[in-house]
Amino acid sequence: MPRRGENIHKRKDGRWEGRYIDRYKPGGQAHYKSVYARSYAEVKIKLIKAKAVPNTQRQLTSLVSMGQLSLLWLDDKKIQIKESSYARYYQVIHGHILPYFKGAEASRISNSMVNQFVKDKLSHGRIDGTGGLSNKSVSDILTILLQIIQCGEKKQYILKFDYDINRPKREYTEPAILSQSEQDKLLQYAKANLDHKKLGVLLALYTGVRLGELCALTWNDIDFTTGTLHITKTLQRIKDTDPNSSKKTKMVITPPKSQKSIREIPLPAFLLCTLEKFRRQCEIYILSGTSKYIDPRAYQDKFKQYLKGAGVEAVSFHALRHTFATRAIENNFDYKSLSELLGHSTVRFTMERYVHSSREIKRANMEKFAVCF
Repeated sequence: MPRRGENIHKRKDGRWEGRYIDRYKPGGQAHYKSVYARSYAEVKIKLIKAKAVPNTQRQLTSLVSMGQLSLLWLDDKKIQIKESSYARYYQVIHGHILPYFKGAEASRISNSMVNQFVKDKLSHGRIDGTGGLSNKSVSDILTILLQIIQCGEKKQYILKFDYDINRPKREYTEPAILSQSEQDKLLQYAKANLDHKKLGVLLALYTGVRLGELCALTWNDIDFTTGTLHITKTLQRIKDTDPNSSKKTKMVITPPKSQKSIREIPLPAFLLCTLEKFRRQCEIYILSGTSKYIDPRAYQDKFKQYLKGAGVEAVSFHALRHTFATRAIENNFDYKSLSELLGHSTVRFTMERYVHSSREIKRANMEKFAVCF
């Protein structure tokens, strides 16, 4: 069916067709022409251009708004990326870029407008109106906005743009890790009354798996013959972009965040023996012990209860991944192996992001100076 108020419809071959009046015949009858595209947003822009009087390129480009260009870019991206990435882009565009730039002509977008956008987001950019966004959040939004502008240049809706933008400085925060004593307390608490959910704590501490990967694990992912854990999927809650859905978010199981994240992790013998005691049918989820997965947010809340019960200061579940990497380095893991176990694309990323000397290691290194006195 055509869109309400528009002569645009989707064809049986999957393309979108937009019709417009090209001229009128001598008898007064309208003569129609059509434009075609693979998305609604693109065919609408083609219609606008076809209806325009093509005197100059400026006349054509001025008819395309930043809102239309943003949605066109999003349509192009949809077939190139994972559903979770598309949901994130959708959220950024509808939550930040469209409200700010929707009415602006794409051809008039300027360096100063984008710089002001960055300042506004840093000072009062939160959607709930409670203040500004972090430097990292604004930097991520800016990256998407600049990709949209590049798209506009390629399609000649934007003639030229100055990309000398004042990017927010990346803030570095030391990732939380558990000290050896905190790790021992948590392990003691988990083992005292071990169940399916607490198994997740052991798996994270001794394999470094991400929360979404852990929640997606079934018993089929463990090969008890070879003693290996196979990471092939992740579970996450994403924005539901279906306009007809009554829910804001939905759960999806997808491949991990990158090709390198699909990996095989050898399990320590003691952990394999522990898992064997809880072993169930292949399709059963490890954390729940049933055919129904556990929501990562719900498990994060459960983890906070475990920390409180163990007398350990609250940290995010991701701290167990940092802790695994730090303990591995302390036990002389080679960096290449650790990078592969964590599912990173490069060894350098592993070193810069996840490997941090503990206080004990730093103290031991400093004590080496004792021979000088």
